[in-house]
Amino acid sequence: MEVEHFSHPDHSLILINQVLEYSCELVICSGCEGPIWGPCYSCTSCYFFLHKTCAELPREIKRRIHPRHPLHLLEKPPYEGGYECDRCHKTFESFVYHCSFCMFDLDIKCAFQPGFLEVDSQAHQFAHKDHPLLLNEEQEYHGEGVVCSVCKEPMSGPSYRCISCNFFLHKKCAELPPEIKRHIHPEHPLRLLPNHDTMCDFCNETCYESFVYCCFVCEFNLHIKCAFPPCIDAADQNQRHQFRRLLISPSLKSISFTCNACGTDGYDSPFVCPMCQLLVHEECISLPRNIKTALHHHPRIIHTYHPQQCIESINKYCGICRREVDTEYGVYYCPDCDFVSHVNCSREFGDYATETAGQSVTDDQFMKPSFRVVREIKHGDERIIEEIEHFSHQHNLILNDKVDDDLKCDGCMLPISTSFYSCASCNFFLDKTCIELPRQKKWQYHENQLILSYNQHDLFSCDVCKQDFCGLRYTCDVCGLWIDIRCFKSLKDSFKHGGHDEHLLNLPADRKNILRCNIGGRGVPPLLADDGEIIPHCSGCGVSEESKVFLKCAVCDFKLGMKCATLPYKARHKYHDHPLFLTYINENDYPCCIICEQDRDPKLWFYRCEECDFDVHPECALGKYPYVKPGGVRTYPAHPHPLALVVKTYGLQACDSCGEPCDDLALECTDPNCSFIVHWKRRQCLKSLKG
Repeated sequence: MEVEHFSHPDHSLILINQVLEYSCELVICSGCEGPIWGPCYSCTSCYFFLHKTCAELPREIKRRIHPRHPLHLLEKPPYEGGYECDRCHKTFESFVYHCSFCMFDLDIKCAFQPGFLEVDSQAHQFAHKDHPLLLNEEQEYHGEGVVCSVCKEPMSGPSYRCISCNFFLHKKCAELPPEIKRHIHPEHPLRLLPNHDTMCDFCNETCYESFVYCCFVCEFNLHIKCAFPPCIDAADQNQRHQFRRLLISPSLKSISFTCNACGTDGYDSPFVCPMCQLLVHEECISLPRNIKTALHHHPRIIHTYHPQQCIESINKYCGICRREVDTEYGVYYCPDCDFVSHVNCSREFGDYATETAGQSVTDDQFMKPSFRVVREIKHGDERIIEEIEHFSHQHNLILNDKVDDDLKCDGCMLPISTSFYSCASCNFFLDKTCIELPRQKKWQYHENQLILSYNQHDLFSCDVCKQDFCGLRYTCDVCGLWIDIRCFKSLKDSFKHGGHDEHLLNLPADRKNILRCNIGGRGVPPLLADDGEIIPHCSGCGVSEESKVFLKCAVCDFKLGMKCATLPYKARHKYHDHPLFLTYINENDYPCCIICEQDRDPKLWFYRCEECDFDVHPECALGKYPYVKPGGVRTYPAHPHPLALVVKTYGLQACDSCGEPCDDLALECTDPNCSFIVHWKRRQCLKSLKG
């Protein structure tokens, strides 16, 4: 079979059943950098190989870890020197699933479930390194007397098989981890080794299996069955553990221990699971497996005794208190992201169990859509909504794929960089992320339900970032909270920002009340830091953060205000032909803003065009009101003509109400024969218009 592949355009690739070693060298796949044992595609003209699975990877995928945009398969990273996977944080130089808008990268093993490639494990190398093993996902029965070469149990379920000889491995046995840690031997890790009739130190029986987990320091051994008892294989379901009170000497009223469920010390008579040697407090036996907390946006967090086995990328800091988490003991973790928290923190802020009477409670029950589907088409399993009716606009909106950097979304006022919905009758645009926002939302950061509102002509001040904006906003009818869509979409428990990509940024530990109701007045005092001091300067702009919401790094002294956290990655300026990109590191010996010709602080963020060496301050690139859309028509009793919102920066004209120059936001008459103009932000000037 001959195919053309995008990663190797010069020559065709031929499918071969198995690859042999070339000049005593291991053959490496150019897609995943892994060794090739079984079927692969090969170039007959040059030294190029691809696993069959790597060659058949889809060119575009969508993943929950990056829901905003699809990921596209590239033959090599778009950066010099390889790339770092944003899931496992390992460095690669091969195939990558890449989002060009967010600079987000996934290596292909993290992009798909484990097992999509041929087996490449330490167990495989020990047991059968002469021939490749092929995966059979079917629940196939291999015949009476056929047993797994590792655990000696009968073959059933998914398995690996050698096509050259009578050799079988259970899938779980072939993929045994090379190193484990167990509570029965917490001092050192245990390494997977070939067995030589060693006695197991847990069951005191001789190990006749092919492998054993061994500690070189203590000469401690566990055979496979004892290393993975049923209660560990059962995904930590609490009901599978057979806890019973540990019998201690009558002379001792209590013993000192560390609870494996919550990681805190105990000074009592503990309960033990004899099968897996877990010691727990009596109150920790009834820990709920799933809970919901208002401090995390996903519908549930799950308890596990073994974080290192359940969580691929372990966050070392609690998502609630921001202190370090000991991953040797039980934690609550989110299956949809890298959120992890201490058990006691989760219990303190846990709202309710997500599984009650066999039903799952999620945030979806509190959400109402903001649009009605008018026309849709189906392309295979994909559903494409072509036309909608959105509450914010009087005309129907049509799906548009012609991206234009000069267009701005009327919902969030940010440049449109992906497919969007537009009105055929007027210049009205909404990007997909704004379309998908629910009309009503029970939000984890506020105690009351929020309602999505839109007003084309009025301006508001966001209670989070303290910036003026127009367009879509969420409001609270109880306390009058206003929050713009940019902040709403950016407020997460933790996320990675390009300005500080070495560590995660987190919301304050007390974020359950960061947007608490303030009935009787919308003014909110500055938030105090954890130590009682006023929040220090933002690392992005160097200005003391005015809003009460900020992001901070738990590892180093990096803090970011919401004004900088929501800066658009790309911007346009009327005096420059190319797009400008937000830049965090300055390499210019003479930092100067091209627009205002003033010096820039080299430690602070700026916008840059690399091609033209064009550097500007963020406020010079975006303007004083980047999220305000001038124009619109307003009518007032005290003036006969419609008025439009304008931003006056030159040719200043005296305000018809107070007589002072209009050098900021103003309302200007749309009649070319009338020179009427008034200040927008001065209440007295606006009051004169209302009569």
